[in-house]
Amino acid sequence: MGAPNFHSWATVYQVNVLARTVELDCPGRGALPGFLVWLWFCFEAGMTQATSLYRPSLLELAREGNFRAIAYWINSLLAPYGMVVRATASRSGRLNILIDFRQPYPREFYLGLRGQLIQFICYRLWTLNSAAIRDVRIVARMAGEPNVLWQKAVRINTLANTDRPTGRSYLSRTSRSRSSLYGKQRLSWSTFQILRSFLLSRFAIAGFFLCYWLLYWKLSGYPVIEHAQDLPAAAIQTPQTLVASSVNVSLSGNSIIPDLTPGLIRNRPLLNVTIPPAFQGQIVHQVSLTGGEKLIALTFDDGPWPETTEQILDILQQANIRATFFMVGLHVQNHPEIAKKVAEAGHAIGNHTWRHLMQNLDAPTAVEEISNAARLIYEATGVKTQLLRPPGGNLSGELVPHAQQNSYAITLWSADSEDYYVASPLIVDNILRNAQPGGILLLHDGGGNRAATVQALPQIISALQQQGYRFVTIPELMEAKVKNRLTRSFN
Repeated sequence: MGAPNFHSWATVYQVNVLARTVELDCPGRGALPGFLVWLWFCFEAGMTQATSLYRPSLLELAREGNFRAIAYWINSLLAPYGMVVRATASRSGRLNILIDFRQPYPREFYLGLRGQLIQFICYRLWTLNSAAIRDVRIVARMAGEPNVLWQKAVRINTLANTDRPTGRSYLSRTSRSRSSLYGKQRLSWSTFQILRSFLLSRFAIAGFFLCYWLLYWKLSGYPVIEHAQDLPAAAIQTPQTLVASSVNVSLSGNSIIPDLTPGLIRNRPLLNVTIPPAFQGQIVHQVSLTGGEKLIALTFDDGPWPETTEQILDILQQANIRATFFMVGLHVQNHPEIAKKVAEAGHAIGNHTWRHLMQNLDAPTAVEEISNAARLIYEATGVKTQLLRPPGGNLSGELVPHAQQNSYAITLWSADSEDYYVASPLIVDNILRNAQPGGILLLHDGGGNRAATVQALPQIISALQQQGYRFVTIPELMEAKVKNRLTRSFN
């Protein structure tokens, strides 16, 4: 429940008093009801709760070089195995990781763990992508013994610490100043919340009074000037009329993709995302490659999305790689210019349905979801696609069967980043642990705040490229499979 908020209680008491006693004179109409004042103060009380101080997460603290957070995080991973970890900083700024083995196993057992344990800790520190962590010394000993069992000095090279200052203790300076830094963050956040509360509350009360006076004039018989603009009936369409009037859908034959030739896009060059016949109508989790090539495909769902999609496009452009974007029809309708940028950058586009409905769909709704999304994608980008990803990977209902009957490749994934609810270090870890040749990586550029995805993406690309992977689109991955088959048949 938390501590009682006496400020809120006092405010509510004051509101009740004012609501009964305050009256504002209005010419010719008695008094202004006190409920407006009551609404005002309730709004003020609610906005007061929004001024809580900023609280960084454990991984945010660890990324900033907070040694207690680093120790707590690594302890949460190693404690079940009887290991206790402490973290300190040396005068030179080096991070010291101290490991105590608590289980009564022979020394030879712990000596044999050295390589695996060092690799494990270094990998976890690397996923933080921290500018504050570079030089690390790992020291291990058996609990109760004064002598060191083994030790290792390593350097963690990440994108964030590549260009950091050298010399004395960037890490140490960060550690000494982290209290003041977080103090500034809290002060800045609190100031922002207070200003927002002040401005919004004033705008709200002004809106209440304006609405009251408009109602007052209306009831008093004063003429109220109303401006109305007639809209053509064709501009307002229900989902049913949207499909019937704009889309020519064929339920039989080889295509569920609507045949569209509107005047707005008649002169636009046609860009088809086609796939080999062997994959049409198939459910694809990954593509098995036999030629030894380390190809892998990045895919992004739920876009296009303001800011996030464009940030991801910039990262992909800098790395000179192409990906596949599965777009939601409504988001394309809201942000057609972003969808167009994706197509112009040379990325492949897939259908992620019209409204992103997660439940099982009946046949009419399934046709509506696929065809409306296809229409909106085509109008925004000029692309007709044969790739479909059902929302949430749901293979039940009539959505997938309809798509299969009409030559779509049902494209799922082999590695889920889980970027919709975990921090960037875990996103990196989820991808790298499950990456394999011919794999399809699932990330999201839309559907919510994807700042963690944007932060993790450069590190994912850099790590996989260092492992020898080459990034391709889904159609390119499928074409590589076909070429492998042809090569084997000729040989």
